[in-house]
Amino acid sequence: MDDKRCNWARGKVLGGSSVLNNMLYARGNPNDYENWLKQGNLGWGYNDVLHYFKKSEDNKDSSLARTPYHSAGGYLTVSEAPYKTPLAEAFISAGQEMGYDIHDINGQNQTGFMIPQGTIRNGSRCSTAKAFLRPARLRKNLHVILNTMVTRIKIDPITNVTFGVEMVKNNITYYVQVRKEVLLSAGPINSPQLLMLSGIGPKKHLAEMGIPIISDLSVGKNLQDHIGFGGLMFLIDKKMSLTHKRRENLNSLLSYASMGEGPLTVMGGIEGMAFINTISSNLSEDLPDIELNIMSGSSVSGIGGIKTWKAHGLKEMFYQSMYKLTLDKDVWSVIPILLKPKSRGEILLQSTNPFEYPKIFPNYLTDREDLDTLVRSVKSVFDMSRTGSLLKLGSDLHDVPFCSCQTLPWHTYAYWECMIQHYTVSTYHPGGTAKMGPKWDKTAVVDPTLQVYGVYGLRVVDSSIMPTLVGANSNAPVIMIAEKAADMIKATWRNEIPKHNYNDKIALYPRIYQRI
Repeated sequence: MDDKRCNWARGKVLGGSSVLNNMLYARGNPNDYENWLKQGNLGWGYNDVLHYFKKSEDNKDSSLARTPYHSAGGYLTVSEAPYKTPLAEAFISAGQEMGYDIHDINGQNQTGFMIPQGTIRNGSRCSTAKAFLRPARLRKNLHVILNTMVTRIKIDPITNVTFGVEMVKNNITYYVQVRKEVLLSAGPINSPQLLMLSGIGPKKHLAEMGIPIISDLSVGKNLQDHIGFGGLMFLIDKKMSLTHKRRENLNSLLSYASMGEGPLTVMGGIEGMAFINTISSNLSEDLPDIELNIMSGSSVSGIGGIKTWKAHGLKEMFYQSMYKLTLDKDVWSVIPILLKPKSRGEILLQSTNPFEYPKIFPNYLTDREDLDTLVRSVKSVFDMSRTGSLLKLGSDLHDVPFCSCQTLPWHTYAYWECMIQHYTVSTYHPGGTAKMGPKWDKTAVVDPTLQVYGVYGLRVVDSSIMPTLVGANSNAPVIMIAEKAADMIKATWRNEIPKHNYNDKIALYPRIYQRI
């Protein structure tokens, strides 16, 4: 990687990372949420969260919307891309040949293959801003401030009551005071950074930074991320891939702009999605450890001229020697994604300056099991590539050896292990840095109602709160968390569940004022 660093993108825009992602709609495995419940997080079992997935959903596939697992009429549009290349059916047929069921991966069982659904409306991205914020934009109790950086959460050091936030806009510092509580939804990088800057975090680290401690909690710990093995690409001899010339031309642009149709509607070029178990041959066990994102084009050169290799952080020399020859060739590719990472990282402050990025230590592949699982996933990809459905397209691995792996016996375990250690990328699903847990869990930052321990009037509502990562793309689970949080907040202030009695301790000024 360039600079020996990974790129971690953040959605600093209305709608957050739902404006930047591949739009894939995947909820995770029911066991993910049952494990949250077993860890003491009451109200977070699968049946509890299923209600909130359905609450937001407007599924445009009527056959799915009629099942117990989906619904229609919510704010969030979910549908398949209106355009498919012939490769989409080839991917599904390959899954059947491998013995997998073709079914709804968000239904009763996750293991299997599916043409993916995504958060798209009329062929175009349906971000959370479009789905939830746009319909509420005229409400009198909503005020959105753009181009503004929140720099601290204001907490009374004597009472530990949250009374507002500090923010900077156009180099002017403002304060917002609150009547009831602050909801922190800054994401798994910035949420822990803001908590620590505000005195909530590991006592030793805050002392090193010279920050007065308000609540000694494991903020920034437990960092997890889904990583994928990049560069698995197969050449085909049929002209059907989403190449730049086929995807971005006048006809495609007109079709997309006027009808919401055509190749530009395909979500990141991904036309096949699978959840597989690489360690067990028993397909009835619904415990997948790998997600396959199967693309009708190049995962390196990019779909439609997007230079994915730059987003992945690859050195240009590496790209030129390995992949440039595949540009505008007909190919399909796969990114096997590690669903259950055992490795844990952390986020630390670099300084007390809120405008300075924090230190991010993902600690990828530090647990041997993670590396072994990704190596096993390569065999599954080769099994797929050798099915009749793909062989009849002339499917053949783009087999240029990695420079640093050339001395190893080709296609052995050691060879793939070497390749994975050189080209593994984030799929941008970090979480866990403000862990949810019961009171007796000393590593927990928030309780099962998402309220921060040791502080009054502060909740975290984003993927930071996940005790363990959900085995799927994180967009749908984060929306579920927000839906459930909305109900908990309303229940708190309608006196349906106990709340802290601290209103008498804070000034009731629901307005913005400039620091003098």
